[in-house]
Amino acid sequence: MSTRCQIGFYEPDTENLQNFEALIYRHSDGYPDSEHGVIATIKPILDDFNKNRGLDDMEYASAWLVAKLKDDYLNIGISKAFHGDIEYFYAVYPNRMDIYETPDSKPQNWKRIDSVPF
Repeated sequence: MSTRCQIGFYEPDTENLQNFEALIYRHSDGYPDSEHGVIATIKPILDDFNKNRGLDDMEYASAWLVAKLKDDYLNIGISKAFHGDIEYFYAVYPNRMDIYETPDSKPQNWKRIDSVPF
């Protein structure tokens, strides 16, 4: 069974998770840990982007991430709303990535389980 997730990109100090700048859907391997998990896959890409350009333009950063993941085209998509079948959500800010467990599509019900700095 697939572990689905979404990755949202946010401007600094955005508290309402509904106010994302961009939203990506990952159909499988959406769990945080392991060799193929989200952190291991996207953190190096975002660290590199941050080092060379800076994570202050979240629309561009999200486009860069999708471009880097293009070989995984059956697994990645662009979303316009939160899905009800995701198990994890990743909120990407210029300085960190917050990880949430998601029992449903309502952010007020999500539980933050970790935060990873950039």
